[in-house]
Amino acid sequence: MKQYIYILALALIFSSCSSDDTSDPSNSNPSNFSANTTDLRFDGATIEWTDAIDPDGDNVTYAIILEGQEIASGGTTLVYSFSGLEPETNYEGYVEARDGNGGTSRADFFFTTEPEVIIMNVEIEYRSWTGAGGYGIVAYFEVPAVDNAVSYFLEILDYTPDVIPSNVGRTYSWTPDDNLPQGNNVGSGASHLVEYTPGIYHANTSTSSGPLSGFSDVENYYASIVANAQLTITVGE
Repeated sequence: MKQYIYILALALIFSSCSSDDTSDPSNSNPSNFSANTTDLRFDGATIEWTDAIDPDGDNVTYAIILEGQEIASGGTTLVYSFSGLEPETNYEGYVEARDGNGGTSRADFFFTTEPEVIIMNVEIEYRSWTGAGGYGIVAYFEVPAVDNAVSYFLEILDYTPDVIPSNVGRTYSWTPDDNLPQGNNVGSGASHLVEYTPGIYHANTSTSSGPLSGFSDVENYYASIVANAQLTITVGE
């Protein structure tokens, strides 16, 4: 009786092992193929790959592995887009072709995500000051500092009423490390860039000064200016 139980146990173990092994010794792996990155973003990337042909005519599906983690499988398309990634970060992984009978082949890929870019519109403002000697007034675009910013780029898109030479198309660029004029420094004229207060940048477009008798008319003109600019901020580590 004991011998019968022992033989039965062996049979069950052998049967279990056999059912778990789905690979076919005569099965051929899908052909070699290649993958490449076609689009990079600060929070993602897109990869494409060539078709893996199975010599046995099996249907091939693809799995996507990124940083050792399988994040998609069972697909038949030849493109995949990653999202939710970290900016300025190196990633590597591979696409695995599977024929459903245990045969596989793989194509490696790697990429580095772009720096984060913030794009926004800012509108024109003006500030003025008066004293015994007269008045001063300046029109400007205000840009607050952004944490981990690497660079700033501002381009004027619209400006009404405009002057000659035109303000439209004028650009300003700077980095947090630039040694900019401080405080209420308006420079010698238009296109002057200052750090008005710590962490607040002013891209000046025009300035005026004169006796107090003319201040009211000049202020009305500055108040009538309607203008906007596109601000692009590159953010890094």
